[in-house]
Amino acid sequence: MKVAIVHDWLVSWRGGEKVLESIASVYPDAPIYTLFCEASTLPESLRQRNIIAHPVANRLRFMRKALLPLMPAWIESIDLSGFDLVISTSSCVAKGVLTDPGARHLCYIHSPMRYVWDQRDEYLGGARKIPVIRFFVDLVSLWLRMWDVTSAARVDLFVANSTFVKNRVRKYYGRSALVVPPPIDVARFKAPSDQRKEGYLLAAGAFVGYKRFDLAIAACEKLGRKLVVAGQGPELDRLRSLAGAHTKVIDAPDDQTWTRIMREADALLFPGVEDFGMTAVEAMSAGTPVIARRLGGALDFIVEGKTGVFFDEPTVDSLCAAIERHQQIQWSRKELENYAAKFSRDGFIARMRVIIEELNEPDLS
Repeated sequence: MKVAIVHDWLVSWRGGEKVLESIASVYPDAPIYTLFCEASTLPESLRQRNIIAHPVANRLRFMRKALLPLMPAWIESIDLSGFDLVISTSSCVAKGVLTDPGARHLCYIHSPMRYVWDQRDEYLGGARKIPVIRFFVDLVSLWLRMWDVTSAARVDLFVANSTFVKNRVRKYYGRSALVVPPPIDVARFKAPSDQRKEGYLLAAGAFVGYKRFDLAIAACEKLGRKLVVAGQGPELDRLRSLAGAHTKVIDAPDDQTWTRIMREADALLFPGVEDFGMTAVEAMSAGTPVIARRLGGALDFIVEGKTGVFFDEPTVDSLCAAIERHQQIQWSRKELENYAAKFSRDGFIARMRVIIEELNEPDLS
């Protein structure tokens, strides 16, 4: 059986790429097709693979954010003839590849295109207030939504990373999906038996607006609680400008620092609405509970009072109240670790193997 893997782009090492790496490990000889590739950002396990970037798109990768209208045509131009199974991992256009009529296509979907559906304003930022830009974006978004829905019909089976995304797949595509949470390296984060908490709260991940780290900063400054904000991204300067006396911002922490702060934190603040939340489960595997908005992917892994606490409104007062509730609970590190173990990489691979094998069974109807 000839297998091909398709991923939107390989320009960073984040959650989507970790899912890709785990799926690709099942098929070590399968080529990986993508639009853009920055090999230097990838771990050795992916750099040594046969990665085939789109010859035109990849030359323009430095301006990829402006190239969204061209991506459907580029992804459709990838030649997948002769492959029996195509596995796409998609949050943008990868699911839209064209396959042979007899080929099977499984899509592990992180989300339908956020920037043309329900999160356009978050991605536009201040530009949404400029009428000409808003008109152009609305026009392009309309066309991209039409393509997004049409291309969803090319997928034989969707596997979503959370119930939240499963519901979005049903709403926007009219398709059902299985749910398999993404793989977490739980062994990496497990804390030693003598690990101490250091009395600070943590907000960690990409520095982008929808993560709502601004809300975490405001709440901790109001309560006088120490906060560490760790990650990297375009909102770095803004977050630094918001940080007060109680907040420390760590830009691009290395792996050792990332693991340490996960273990030392009293709790991880998870104030955005996310498709899943791999960082939150990493924190749980380190014995750190999570304070999360009661929406999105967090509903799949927060057990109130056991693995974390919820807050209901995207306000400083609502988050402050949740932080104070967290302080009244005696958290069990062992219970957190055991719950996080359900999301292990080995478990993910085993579930995906079964799903793929069932997809490839001959249709006898």
